[in-house]
Amino acid sequence: MADRLPPFQQAIRPLEVEVNDLFERLVAKTPKQRIQELERVIVDALAASLRIDASKIKTDESLVSLGLDSLIGMILRSKLESALQTELPTFGLSHEPTVNGLARAAADSFESQSKDASVVGSVVEADLPVGRRVRRRRSGVVALGGAHGTQAPMFCLHPVGGDLRCYDKLARHMTSRPVYGLRSRGLDAYSDPHDSMEELIEDYADEVQRTSGSGSVCLLGWSTGGIFARELAIRLEEMGRDIESLIMIDTPLPSVFEDVDLEDNSKFLSDLVTFTNYFAGTSMQIDPRSFDGLPEDEALHRVLELGIGNGVLPSHATSSFLIRLISVCKQHVRILRESSPSLSPTRAILIRPADASVLSKAAGKDLPHDLGWGQYTDATLHSVSGHHFTMMTSEYAAEVAGKIEQLISQP
Repeated sequence: MADRLPPFQQAIRPLEVEVNDLFERLVAKTPKQRIQELERVIVDALAASLRIDASKIKTDESLVSLGLDSLIGMILRSKLESALQTELPTFGLSHEPTVNGLARAAADSFESQSKDASVVGSVVEADLPVGRRVRRRRSGVVALGGAHGTQAPMFCLHPVGGDLRCYDKLARHMTSRPVYGLRSRGLDAYSDPHDSMEELIEDYADEVQRTSGSGSVCLLGWSTGGIFARELAIRLEEMGRDIESLIMIDTPLPSVFEDVDLEDNSKFLSDLVTFTNYFAGTSMQIDPRSFDGLPEDEALHRVLELGIGNGVLPSHATSSFLIRLISVCKQHVRILRESSPSLSPTRAILIRPADASVLSKAAGKDLPHDLGWGQYTDATLHSVSGHHFTMMTSEYAAEVAGKIEQLISQP
């Protein structure tokens, strides 16, 4: 377009918009008002950066569709972090592809450093040195985009890595309802992973209650996220909530982790790259054997360099973030290994890809067609195109979303 400047020039003057006193403005506001204020600040900043009318930017519209490039995103994130005196998730723009999603993440990070923080006299924790800050205890709800329809909201549960990017393409095709993700603790610098399945589920149940009120909800989980979704469904039903649907997408039993070596960081790094390649559209290749004999810090540094060079990681990513990713993944594996599915009348929709071999290969053994869930729950089995990873990417996400909408609408 003729009225657009090249990305580098677009980012020169814009993002100074109302950032200098943002922290002070947010302190006096309610949580809802903070999100609204942050939405306004982000919209104004993007409008100035992209040279478009702020009224044309919808808060639930994909930032990428507006022309947001990595440079503008990095500057925006840096400005918000400086103004809020906190750290936003490293993959914030990947997790929050909308203005509303980014505003919610920023508000949650702000709240964790102010309202929920320790106060020494009149000094808010965010003003204390980093070493004296209290760890954030709560998780958080992330708006995943898509249409904000009138049907029951859908909450997506992360798989073991804690990452929500696997739902990005799917959420954009869910047209009848708002779609949210329950963000894992431990991925940002000011929180710790959950200690147990009980703690994780109680935390997420509280987040669903706060977000959705008393109406019915839909729960969804891809891969091991389906295990968390089922446990959450059981807990919410015990609390008297109506679960409109529980969707488990190619979800194995927790026993799939029984032979996983939690000391093998090379394997965790390799799996992280595999996951990222599919959901970030990259083609980075790492052979776990290339880490043999390397000290852990050297292996992390190598992955960091390769990740940044291949666009898998943002240019400001650090080894500390990679360590947090591995830590979160290991803790979730521990939680799943220590749990076993309970018998429950909670009904589930189990969606499997036409090519089931990828999950069996990852598990290192042949898996039954229903993945073993038939002995624990009433699960109806349905098939879609693709394999364990591709079924959630842009190639097949529309088909999966259409299948889900069809199954949910059935009486």
